[in-house]
Amino acid sequence: MPRPRVTSQMTTTQVAKHLGMKVGQVVSWVEHGALPRPSFIDNNGVRYFDQEWLRKAQEIVKSKRGEEG
Repeated sequence: MPRPRVTSQMTTTQVAKHLGMKVGQVVSWVEHGALPRPSFIDNNGVRYFDQEWLRKAQEIVKSKRGEEG
């Protein structure tokens, strides 16, 4: 049976590209609380992120990179 398609949400891979990070790094930051929890996690454990999540994450990543530089 095909999985339902969540069109307004992004996957971890898509979010990582928007943030300029590797997928593993995004997952790690989420798990350690540096980034907010995903907007939705399906029954298979797939993480989905909405536009509001991405906006918040971009602000956080920008501020973290500013601290490093």
